[in-house]
Amino acid sequence: MNRTQAIIRMHSRNKQQWFYVPWIILMSSFVVNLIIGAINPAGEGTYTGGLVSIFIYTFVIGILSFVQTFPFALGLSVRRKDYYWGTIASAVGAFAITALLLFLFSIAESEWTNYWGVNLHFFELPYWSDGSSINRFWIPLLLLLNQFVLGFAIGGFYRRFGKIGMLVIAIAFIVLGTLASFLLVTNGYWANLFDWFGDQTMAELALYTLPITVLLGGLAYWFIRRATA
Repeated sequence: MNRTQAIIRMHSRNKQQWFYVPWIILMSSFVVNLIIGAINPAGEGTYTGGLVSIFIYTFVIGILSFVQTFPFALGLSVRRKDYYWGTIASAVGAFAITALLLFLFSIAESEWTNYWGVNLHFFELPYWSDGSSINRFWIPLLLLLNQFVLGFAIGGFYRRFGKIGMLVIAIAFIVLGTLASFLLVTNGYWANLFDWFGDQTMAELALYTLPITVLLGGLAYWFIRRATA
């Protein structure tokens, strides 16, 4: 437990990567869209996808956190198991705070500021924010964790199999993606697929990522157990 806590402390020192940079990126996008919203004619709402930037950066954090800290942790004789659980615990804590901030900004946008006075929908969006208010907390939390663990697993895969392994897996995904797309087109399944997605709520789609996140977490642990320092 002490070594796991040491990993948590190690990650907590890197506030720039976990908090400052993603929020600087997100708020920069927000300010730009706020200016655009102020310029737009009165009554015309501004709907933006700028919120996605924080999820993309979270994926990057997953890769960077492994690449930057794994060799260092092993150099301190930290067990791979402790490194894994310490990193996962750090991610859960960091992204719970991030999800809480996103929740508060969403409430501020829709209920406290009347969409910042310029009818800007940045944190509170149709479909994304449908349902109970608490959905605005746990939906981004699940998606943030999913993106982080995906990046973390990719970092572990690269450490285990190197550039050749990354090339092979990239080619495999391209081939499988092309084959799947071909089958969907030739069998007319695209419309059914889009209809299925259209029938799901955002909360349901977020819940579907949970088993994927667990699977990716298991793969990341397997890669860590077999990766070289």
